[in-house]
Parts: sequence; structure tokens; C-alpha cells
Amino acid sequence: MLGKLSRFLRAGDRKLAMYRDEFSNVPETIVATSKSFSHKDRIPDRFTQSGDDLSPDLEWNGLPSGTRGVVVIVEDPDAPLPDPFVHALVFLVPPMAGIPEGAIPNSANIRERNPDTPLCVGKNTFGRTVYLGPAPIPGSGPHHYYFQIFALDSELTFRKPPDRKDMIRAMAGHVLAKGILVGTYER
Repeated sequence: MLGKLSRFLRAGDRKLAMYRDEFSNVPETIVATSKSFSHKDRIPDRFTQSGDDLSPDLEWNGLPSGTRGVVVIVEDPDAPLPDPFVHALVFLVPPMAGIPEGAIPNSANIRERNPDTPLCVGKNTFGRTVYLGPAPIPGSGPHHYYFQIFALDSELTFRKPPDRKDMIRAMAGHVLAKGILVGTYER
């Protein structure tokens, strides 16, 4: 019953980070892909809370020259909240062409920063610095998970792990290009 009611309550795609006014004039020229799932296809269980809760591998190309950092924000605009549910918030310095499967720590595998994958993890909606795989309310219909990639002209530094608001504020005026990979999941 709760799942069916929540189908009508959602943040909506227009509230995703990449569609905010701060980034409306930024070209969408980054092509994001994954070996784990294709664009707009179902995310395999191993990358959800019903499975191993691993972050999927992500690859991207089309970073413009002058890129000094990359930010990845994973959001679900179908969650019954006023803003999209943040599943992961990471920033990479120096910029790379992707991140391997499981690179973003999850609740079962919290670890120190891996020198082979120079990523820093910000806070998800629950305020934790981990990847939270998809786990929509059963019966709420298919949810869409936007893996948003942003190329920045500067390196971001924070005194403490940033939340979505902190990250967007720091990114404003520094995004050179953006791109998305969308996966779906339903329970």
C-alpha cells in the first residue's frame, strides 16, 4: 500500500543536480557508460541493497581540456522526497576516465581512500560517506538512478565531507561539461 501511494510523491527529474539553474548552460558532452548495465536498463541486483550493494563501474569520455576535477552524483528523483535521494557523492582529483566496480565504499566495506582510485566521498541523503545501492519501496514502481558526471575547471577541497548542497555550491561557476548514465530498478 505504501509503495503504491508513494508513486505520486516524488522530487522529479527537474530537481536533479544536473538540471539546476547553476548548470543549465553547461553542455552535456560527456558520454557515460558502464560494463554493468546499459543506459536506461535495469541495474543488476549485485549493485543494489538486495544484492552486494557494490557501486557499479563507471566510464566516461569527452572531458574537455582544462578539466582539473570530476564529480559524480548518483540520485533517484523517484524517491518520495522533496529533493532527489542522493545515493553517492564523489569527487576525483586528478580527473580520471572512470571508476572501477566497488570503488565507492559501501556500508559493509567502509575503507580508507584508495590511492589507485583518488576519490573523496561526500554525504548521501542519510549523511553517511558511503554508496547506498538502490532499494526503492516495494510496489512504488520503477525508479531511475541518474549517475551524473561533471567536469570541473578546478579542484574541489572541503574541510569535512560535503553534502549535496555544499557540493553544488562549490561546483557553481566551475562546471565545463556534464553527462549522465541512467539505470532503473524496481522491487
